[in-house]
Amino acid sequence: MTRKHAGPGVLRALVAVAASVASAAPPRSTPRRAAPFLAVVLRCGRAEAAVRLNHLLRLLPLPESPALLSALPSVRDAVSYNTVLAALCRQGCLDAALFLLRVMSHEPRLASRPNAVSYTTLMRALCADRRAGQAVGLLRSMQACGVSADVVTYGTLIRGLCDAADVDKAVELLNEMCESGIEPNVVVYSCLLQGYCKAGRWESVGKVFEEMSDRGIEPDVVMCTGLIDSLCRNGKVNKAARVMDKMMERGVEPNVVTYNVLINSMCKEGSVREALDLRKNMLEKGVQPDTVTYNTLITGLSGVLEMDKAMGLLEEMILGETVVRPDVMTFNSVIHGLCKTGRMREAVRVCSMMAENGCPCNLVTFNMLIGGFLRVHKVKKAMELMNEMASSGLKPDSFTYSILINGFCKLWQVDRVESLLSEMRSRGIEPELVHYIPFLKAMCDQGMMARARILFDEIDMKFKLDLVAYSTMIHGACKLGDKKTAEEFLKYMLDEGISPDAVTYTILINMFAKSGDLGAAEGVLNQMTASGFVPDVAVFDSLIQGYGAKGDTEKVLELIREMKAKDVALDSKIVSTIVTTLEASNEGQSLLQSLPGFDTEIAKGDIIPRPDAMNMLHKLCSKLEPPEAC
Repeated sequence: MTRKHAGPGVLRALVAVAASVASAAPPRSTPRRAAPFLAVVLRCGRAEAAVRLNHLLRLLPLPESPALLSALPSVRDAVSYNTVLAALCRQGCLDAALFLLRVMSHEPRLASRPNAVSYTTLMRALCADRRAGQAVGLLRSMQACGVSADVVTYGTLIRGLCDAADVDKAVELLNEMCESGIEPNVVVYSCLLQGYCKAGRWESVGKVFEEMSDRGIEPDVVMCTGLIDSLCRNGKVNKAARVMDKMMERGVEPNVVTYNVLINSMCKEGSVREALDLRKNMLEKGVQPDTVTYNTLITGLSGVLEMDKAMGLLEEMILGETVVRPDVMTFNSVIHGLCKTGRMREAVRVCSMMAENGCPCNLVTFNMLIGGFLRVHKVKKAMELMNEMASSGLKPDSFTYSILINGFCKLWQVDRVESLLSEMRSRGIEPELVHYIPFLKAMCDQGMMARARILFDEIDMKFKLDLVAYSTMIHGACKLGDKKTAEEFLKYMLDEGISPDAVTYTILINMFAKSGDLGAAEGVLNQMTASGFVPDVAVFDSLIQGYGAKGDTEKVLELIREMKAKDVALDSKIVSTIVTTLEASNEGQSLLQSLPGFDTEIAKGDIIPRPDAMNMLHKLCSKLEPPEAC
């Protein structure tokens, strides 16, 4: 809750309340609304007038309700004050509410003074505003005034303290509550349990259940669901599943919310099959899935591209025995998966189903469909959707343009991307780095390095460039074999304090090795390992080809030994490179001939290394192991 100051009208009304209490007489200018209540006092008595006043106070907005309250000192009671207190708290006017409580405590009539409800209302609002300490102070004021706290009062404070991560103080209040003869209920223990969970004090969770058992209080479905949710949020999904089993053993039946919490966590972990099994268990227990259940499962299935099952669940929602109304999220989840898998005809059909079920497409729907059609090179259809989106009253946002730019960049239509960037600016959407990087990559991929450099300088003036921007330029230069430009951007990158990633190192090594500059390639390799990256099979393939071209068999064998030491998995390509390299020299040929059956082993397929093939390669190394020093 955001703290607010009361508006002038509310403050004036509260000042009027204070003045009327001090004078014990109505203010001189009684509002017109007050007259009927005074008539009711004369005709039916104060109690009836108070009931009618309280009903009206619940309907009036601020500041009218405090004004009416101030005008009727002979009618208002504690309920009247509590109604206005609650309204102030709902609006976040907590200082005004505290002021009104002080005014209330000076009422000459006992029936109009604060009661447990008055204090608890304010305590709840203070706790929601992260002012739990002040709420506890209010408890002490309440006790000093002789107002007895009840289980709701203590429960409110315990919840507020737990939300504020002050669980130990909450436990002190629980003990105080019990010593006062007030029995805690399941709601109080649920708050304490959530406090321990939020603080990560899992060892104390069991103690809560033990204490409840000692007092004969059984946990309910809300409490158990809260625990399951906390466990899931902390990645303890298996433990959460065991809690569900335990609650059923104790006769506490999970409800749809309980199942939804666990199904959601399973889907997020990628355990969609287990989530579907849980749904089956849910149906067997007679608990009907709701829209949240279906949305969660459909999103999970779309995430692992199980689109036939996702479509099946959507059809079940619409055509099943128990119809569950799908919402825009349901349809969008299915469309998202279909677009990712290129099933655009079905995605359009689901879009039609949306309209049939009263769910108009939103911007997210259009964005996914546009991206999907560009992915399958259906540019015309994607642009038709842009027009349809405009006809629906929707405007493209930054993400829409990001999708369009990415799509056209992959199609190498860089001129179209320039027009899209201009269109963005004309619509008041300033392009960001995420829009420029695909554009830069498309230019580099097409060898348009001069244009790419101009664009790089342009975005360098607008943004702090990251690893991706520098790596893109380095990759582009490497593709053209432009060592000078690659080294230049590598230097810029290092000067900015940005370290290359494994991919950038690999591409640089490949470029230097292909150009025969093996000293530079080895230098980059040393930088790569010093930065904590393990060279992969592609790095060694490039180096072996480079040294093989120079006829350096000893260095090739040294690299094979290094691969063994680093436990680098070989593939069929590098084995072929090794064999081709060794066959190019007499020394290498003699080594291969000394390993009978080697040619047969490497011809068995792509699954390299198998132990036999690996052992044979390492035997090559041992043939030329340098002699140990005496």
